[in-house]
Amino acid sequence: MYHIVKTFIQTLWIMLISAAVIFMPRMAYAAEIQMGADGMLVFEPCELTVDVGETVTFINNELPPHNVMFADYQELSHGDLMFSAGESFDVTFEKAGDYAFQCDPHAGAGMKGVIHVQ
Repeated sequence: MYHIVKTFIQTLWIMLISAAVIFMPRMAYAAEIQMGADGMLVFEPCELTVDVGETVTFINNELPPHNVMFADYQELSHGDLMFSAGESFDVTFEKAGDYAFQCDPHAGAGMKGVIHVQ
């Protein structure tokens, strides 16, 4: 009897864990954008198209410090300067539109980009 109960409990746990993994909300990662590339003050890529609900990861790469500021969508901006290579943050786009962004310290050098969300 003990063996049957133990097997039942183990099976139940496996089913619960499987259901949690299947039905958990997931982020759809669309792309990565490097901040600073090839010794230049640029976003790489500087233009990107993603679908609604997808997530873009911005990764600090070269020539810091960098940040990412969205002109018309301040809630998506990451105003804190990142100094270390490899630092990153994610932005999820919930509405269709064009999202222009820039690195404030390097905008004058042309460090700007746009993400088209369809």
